Amino acid sequence: MSADAASHIPEIRIIQMIADGDGLRDEREHLGQCALCRDMMAALTNDLDQFRQQAAMAAPAPQRHFVLPAGRPQRHPFRRWRLGWAAAGTVLSVALLTIFLWRGADNQLPGLPPSTPPVAALDNPEMIEVNMLAENALPEAYLVLSESLEGGYDEGFIDFLIPSLDDDSMS
Repeated sequence: MSADAASHIPEIRIIQMIADGDGLRDEREHLGQCALCRDMMAALTNDLDQFRQQAAMAAPAPQRHFVLPAGRPQRHPFRRWRLGWAAAGTVLSVALLTIFLWRGADNQLPGLPPSTPPVAALDNPEMIEVNMLAENALPEAYLVLSESLEGGYDEGFIDFLIPSLDDDSMS
């Protein structure tokens, strides 16, 4: 390697100068004086331009054409009322619910059957039997037996039915 070649700008640095579009002051002065470095920079710039042209020709055409809006987007005239409509709907719903609850369930619409049975239905013998079965479903014979046993359970009988957990008689 000669001393003349050592004073030239390396190729990688010339590529960086082309990409950045800038260089150090010493490098720019050297390019102004050295024809060899200037020719190398011109050749690399020419190669880069050719690569750009080839890439543009080889690239496929875009499928869709995208256009960004130029100005401010137009605002819908009722857009600012959106929150107002939501608030109005909420107030209306609360008002209707309050009126419904205030009137109560006793005020039914005309033509609907009443929700409570009439008093005469409770005097019906069948209804009396239904109410007795609802209170205690055991037949009368079993009721007599259960009345005789009332208060007749001693502690031994309860322990027989429900053994204590402390007792190991089951194991």
